[in-house]
Amino acid sequence: MKDIKSAFKKVIKSILGEKTILFLHQTRISILTFLKNTYYIIAIKCYYSYLKISKTFRKQHLNPREKPHVLFVTEKWCSCDPAMGPTNSEHNLFGSLESTGLATYERFHFDEYHLKNRRPCDFALLRLCVESKPDLLLFTSCDYCPRWVTLGVISRKIGIPVVALWWDDIGDLAESALPFVDLNIVFHLLAMQHTHHPEKYLLMWVPQDPRIYYSPNMNRDIDISFVGAIDKTPDRRAGIDALRANGIEVYQAGGQRENPLPLEEYARVYMRSKITLSFGIGWAGIQQAKSRVFEATLCGAMLLGADNPDTNMWFEPVVDYVPFTDEADLVKKARYYLEHDTEREQIAEGGYHKAKEKYNAELFWKTVFGRVLR
Repeated sequence: MKDIKSAFKKVIKSILGEKTILFLHQTRISILTFLKNTYYIIAIKCYYSYLKISKTFRKQHLNPREKPHVLFVTEKWCSCDPAMGPTNSEHNLFGSLESTGLATYERFHFDEYHLKNRRPCDFALLRLCVESKPDLLLFTSCDYCPRWVTLGVISRKIGIPVVALWWDDIGDLAESALPFVDLNIVFHLLAMQHTHHPEKYLLMWVPQDPRIYYSPNMNRDIDISFVGAIDKTPDRRAGIDALRANGIEVYQAGGQRENPLPLEEYARVYMRSKITLSFGIGWAGIQQAKSRVFEATLCGAMLLGADNPDTNMWFEPVVDYVPFTDEADLVKKARYYLEHDTEREQIAEGGYHKAKEKYNAELFWKTVFGRVLR
């Protein structure tokens, strides 16, 4: 057996060459992984060539579209796990676009495809792109997502603009996508500081479905709320504990990954809140303006949030929201604004109008379409 393995390694080395073997060793990529990736690169390109000469590829739309048609290539479930419920893309992406009426869309869920078929989704996605010919493909990264080479073929060969959207991943993964996509959408200033190609990035706010997040002018019977996970985020637990230790009750409910609420009930907490909290550090350990910053302000609650550059980029401190620096400052400001209704309501109104007028779904999608559609 050892002789067979040794002979096999010699054959592989003779085929790949010493330079390739050295590169794999330096980058810690196994030969098996390299061969598997090489197989998919060749297979995808061969499949594209087959489609190119088939009748499917030559199918044309008889009538020109009145609106752009978007293909969302995303996960169906949070973290690709059916037990965790629907992905936030349901309202952040599909719902927000649908509410504007700016485009039509369809979805390709790679996690659902993998669970049903037990194989990679690349060939099925490629065929779908050839058949439906969307004007734009918007992609989010998760388990079972298509390979870069597939997105590259869709963008470069078929001519469909590919936009990658990164909720929390802003490091090497987003950079590695650049040769294969036309645009990276990010939500954190840090992403813009780490790239050598800022022209291929678009820094945006998190879009929301206005049919879900809005201010109904209802009675606000919750003084302070926080809707989100706290188990893996020490700053959130410390802040809430500090408020409670000083006699300030906080209504806390789970986030998507921890005792989740139905979406409408989640939004209703903001609608009922006088003040809602944001701690500025996400589950990935990145300082950011989380989605709740826009959810809360669109629902008319006063945002009491951790002071950070990302939130300050979108909202003016003490005009649109109130920043805090530590637990003592959080307790002090929470008590002050609960006792001063007029000031609190003025700031809540400022945040609401800023979010509604400048960070709405229609402006988000018009900005994205303006960057990639000609």
